[in-house]
Amino acid sequence: MSLQVGIVGLPNAGKSTLFNALVSRRLAETAPRLFTTIDPHEAVAALPDRNLEKLSKLIKPKETVPASVTFIDIAGLVKDAHKGEGLGNQFLAKIREVDVIVHVVRAFEDSNVAHQHPIHTPGSLEQIIEDIEIVNLELELGEIKKKPTIYVINIGESQIGNKETVVITKKIKDKFKSEAITLSAKLEEEFIDLSTEEREEYLKSLAVKESGLNQLINAAYKLLNLITFYTIKGGKEIHAWSIVSGSTAIEAAEEVHTDFAKNFIKAEVIEIGDLFSVGDWKQAKEKGKIRLEGKDYIVNDEDVIEFKTNA
Repeated sequence: MSLQVGIVGLPNAGKSTLFNALVSRRLAETAPRLFTTIDPHEAVAALPDRNLEKLSKLIKPKETVPASVTFIDIAGLVKDAHKGEGLGNQFLAKIREVDVIVHVVRAFEDSNVAHQHPIHTPGSLEQIIEDIEIVNLELELGEIKKKPTIYVINIGESQIGNKETVVITKKIKDKFKSEAITLSAKLEEEFIDLSTEEREEYLKSLAVKESGLNQLINAAYKLLNLITFYTIKGGKEIHAWSIVSGSTAIEAAEEVHTDFAKNFIKAEVIEIGDLFSVGDWKQAKEKGKIRLEGKDYIVNDEDVIEFKTNA
């Protein structure tokens, strides 16, 4: 499925900074004032996938295509946005199209960046809840159908590893009965200029197990009950795909191309770990590791498939 993620929140929560980090390019203007995002920015980002990288090195195809997600940076919602206040209804309309809402909530302290509703101490549980409820109310009043939501508690770099932040994030998750993660959007944006190795080394120095992008994608997959499978086309192309868990081989084939579903004969399937153990597709066939499955086969996470059709 083609996954669309809408990034929302109050002005200056760090939405555009996170967007830039997620798509690994500086598309969205960021500034310490309200409404720097005037038009929703959209960008398609490749999903990080170590299995795909390893598979590509193993098979050495002409083309390797990762699964992708469309991120949409939607301008800051304000009180009475459903009435057209702030940047109003056009942005509420945009939210209706997405599969997942990523709700960025400010938890960092910076006197140079304006906070729209400074009722409580920035970063406190009370202020975070206040900010979340303002946006949630506007979505409700704007008649936005309830969508899977990930709350992103946007902290400063100095707050990474802070026990209080961990406690607050869990309380937000429990209170709003949804996924909640903690990250520093500013730090994630700075990673744009680093190599993969440099990024991993820096995260390690901060005692952070995985990047914010990985946390976010994992949370989205969990909310939408998605899995990843891979297709090999004659050894020339490797492609990663996202589908709903429990999908059949015929449904997976249709995700790849409608003609594959119409002309489906069988699916040659191997679990990716078995393929790595054997060495390559040819050896996997010779050793009888590749199974032949019919259209009703339930695709598993990390299956590697070559569809056979009569076309």
